Amino acid sequence: MKSVICFARGEAKDAFKIEERPTPEPGTGEVRVRVHVSGVNPSDFKVRNGSQGPMPADELVPHCDGSGIIEAVGEGVLERRIGERVWLYNVNRTEDGVGQGVRGTAAEQIIVDQKFAVPLPHGISYETAACLGVPAMTAHRLIFADGPVKDKWILITGGAGSVGLCAVQMAAAAGAKVIATVSSDEKAKITMDAGAVATINYRNEKIPESVLKITNGVRIDRIIDVDFAAHVNDAPSYLIQGGIIAQYGTSDPAPTLDYRAHLLNNIVIRSVLVYAMSDEAKAAAITDINQFLRDGVIQPIIHKVFPIEKVVEAHEEVEAGGYVGNTILAI
Repeated sequence: MKSVICFARGEAKDAFKIEERPTPEPGTGEVRVRVHVSGVNPSDFKVRNGSQGPMPADELVPHCDGSGIIEAVGEGVLERRIGERVWLYNVNRTEDGVGQGVRGTAAEQIIVDQKFAVPLPHGISYETAACLGVPAMTAHRLIFADGPVKDKWILITGGAGSVGLCAVQMAAAAGAKVIATVSSDEKAKITMDAGAVATINYRNEKIPESVLKITNGVRIDRIIDVDFAAHVNDAPSYLIQGGIIAQYGTSDPAPTLDYRAHLLNNIVIRSVLVYAMSDEAKAAAITDINQFLRDGVIQPIIHKVFPIEKVVEAHEEVEAGGYVGNTILAI
């Protein structure tokens, strides 16, 4: 079977090769999936380029997210799962989720623990399914970890990103009043179509003033933040007492915090690393994500589809950024 092999850290052209490998067999509690689509997330290129640590082995198969069909099961897995369409998450991670694993979705046939192969609702495409793992699981935790959001004001920064757009769709469907930050009119339309009640162009508008103008001076309840360092010290000026910042990224890994402003406002900071979520959080996310899919709430935008042979170009596309939607690899 054909597989992408990552053999080094660095640029994609210097790190990947395509090889034929033996068909793997599932062990106890495992399933073999015939992969149809492999998702390419920003975290995948950050692992590949070395910014998140050295190689865990001489060779590995990249990518955490994907979709396909179960074609074989190991001991302890119900045989009726054979033929089941599934979406995949957390595949290319260690058991605790903190480090990179050696098995990923960028291969024709892969072995995964059965818990990472989630039944795919009827009518949902493999392309959509490959966009769920990192983006949808992260978005769900950011939105729902701190309770119901109905009638709450929520600011979602980077609202047209893959995580941000999922968060806008979920929060709006759950009854929140969503404000999204964007960088263009095109992205503003996308987030408004997804359910936001207002947008802020962060390139030419100041977020604190714009938020309070939109809410008629009412402080908001929560911030879902893709860039913690950029926004953390302005947050106390427009968050309610006890307001929550749920963050999953930062432009500065060691930002300076205005401690007193946060203390006086009892600001709560929640960090979300999708790979290391608790089993309870993962189960809740899976249940809700599948229901959102059935209801037509989650609708990822597919930016570009690359064949497996173009994995280098796919990584270069994601690393360059500047587009709306998800990049995926057709296997």
